[in-house]
Amino acid sequence: MNKKIILAVIFFLFLVIAVPLLQSLFFTQQTSGKMVIEQRIDAPYLQKSDKDFILVFFGYVGCVKVCTPVLHELSDFYESKGFAPIKPFVTFSFINLIPELESNQPEMFAKSFNPEFNGIYLSQKELMTVDRQFALFFSKSLRDVEEIDHSDHLYLIERQKNGLLILKNIYTMHPLNKDIIIKDILELQKDRE
Repeated sequence: MNKKIILAVIFFLFLVIAVPLLQSLFFTQQTSGKMVIEQRIDAPYLQKSDKDFILVFFGYVGCVKVCTPVLHELSDFYESKGFAPIKPFVTFSFINLIPELESNQPEMFAKSFNPEFNGIYLSQKELMTVDRQFALFFSKSLRDVEEIDHSDHLYLIERQKNGLLILKNIYTMHPLNKDIIIKDILELQKDRE
């Protein structure tokens, strides 16, 4: 077999198996289910929100195994009494990971879970940078060509007063520690005042 093919297969297996495994091992050592990042990101597609904080979930339109239950859980969280104190300065964005659809579909998908959620369509070119900026894993599924395997983390982004976007934290979804997220946002909001 050609050496290039063997190297390509090994690299592909590393991406599909090792990266998610390493991510899960790292997060299992985080007792709070949170990884602090504090990194500037270049994400112009998140600039349309005028709120101070953006909670972001990456998935894809039509994902029923992961995205649908997670988006239901996030909608319940977003509408909960506990979330009420931070809701005025937090928006939620669902970012679609497959460009092979109509650009309005991510918005419709997100709003089917909560009318206040934003759905964001990214072109193939824009998708090429999200994995590095967000430490996000996504790849075509080996089991089903219609599906994508992807990380299912929640990302907290702060919009600074000068407009820069800072990726503050990444949270695990299983289980989602809602109290930590609320506490983090309240502390960050207090620091802004």
